[in-house]
Amino acid sequence: MPELPEVECIRRFLARECVGSTLSLHQLNRTDIVGSLDSPRGERKKPGVAARKEALLDQSTLVALERKGKQLAFIASDGRSFIVRLGMSGQLLLMKSFDANLAHVHVSWVVQTKREKRYLCFRDPRRFGSVIPCKNRNELSAHWQLLGPDALSVSSRVLFESMRQSKLVAKAFLLNQARLSGLGNIYVDESLFLAGIHPRTPIRELSETRSKKLVNSIRRVLRESISFGGTTLRDYLVPDGTRGRFQDRSRVYGRAGLLCTRCDTPITREQLVGRTTSFCPKCQSISPESGE
Repeated sequence: MPELPEVECIRRFLARECVGSTLSLHQLNRTDIVGSLDSPRGERKKPGVAARKEALLDQSTLVALERKGKQLAFIASDGRSFIVRLGMSGQLLLMKSFDANLAHVHVSWVVQTKREKRYLCFRDPRRFGSVIPCKNRNELSAHWQLLGPDALSVSSRVLFESMRQSKLVAKAFLLNQARLSGLGNIYVDESLFLAGIHPRTPIRELSETRSKKLVNSIRRVLRESISFGGTTLRDYLVPDGTRGRFQDRSRVYGRAGLLCTRCDTPITREQLVGRTTSFCPKCQSISPESGE
C-alpha cells in the first residue's frame, strides 16, 4: 500500500512534469471511485453518479500538486482540485500514449504542454482508492482537517500532546491517520525500530524525550525512503513506471527470522492490531523508558 514516501515521490515527479499543463478529462470508466467529502471512498455498493467533467478539472490549468499524509491533491488555477487516494493498489501513471489494453484504469486525463501530449492514468486493481473532487480551497482544507498532522513535518511537541491523550499502543497510534497522517505498516515498524520502542508499548507512557526520538526516527525513515524512490512490494510505481528501492534497505519489515542488523537477535513477527508486525525483541524493549 502506498504510504507517505511513495505519494511524495509521485507528487515530486508529477509536479516536475505536469504543473503548468492543461488537463482534459479523457475517460471516466468507473463512476463508483469518485468520492466526496461525505463519502471519501466513493460508492461501492451501487453505481456512482457520474461526476461533472468540471469537477475532475476538465479543461483546467494545473498549478500545483500538494500532499497531506497519503493523499495527493491536483490543484487548478481557479482553486478547484481533486484528491487522489491510492488505497491498497492505486497507481498514477504518466504515459506518452494511451494503452487501451491496460487493465483497471478508472480515470484518465490528457496532459497537454506546449511541447507534447501525454496521458495521466489512475489505475487501481483492488479499488480501495478514490478520486475526490473539491470545489475550492475551503473544501480541500475541510477534508484534510480530518487527518492528523503530516508525519514528515509534525513537531515533537504536537505529537507528544496527542500521545498523552491516547490509550492506544504505539503501533496502533502511529497507524491511526486521525492522529498522524502518512504512516502505514512498513514505516511504522521501521520507525519504532530506529526509536527502540516496542510496538506494544502504551503510547501515553512514553516520556517527552522518547517522543522526540520517535519523531526524529519517523523523519529519518521517511526521508531515506523518499531518497530511494519509495518501497515497491507489489503495485507501487513512480509515474514513469520505475520501481522504488527502499525495500532493499528495510531493517525489520519483511525480515522475520533474519538477524537484527544491530544485535544479531532474530527479528520477531506477530499480529498486532490486525497487522503483521516485525520488531527486534532485544533492541525494542517493552519498557517505556528503555533506551533513554
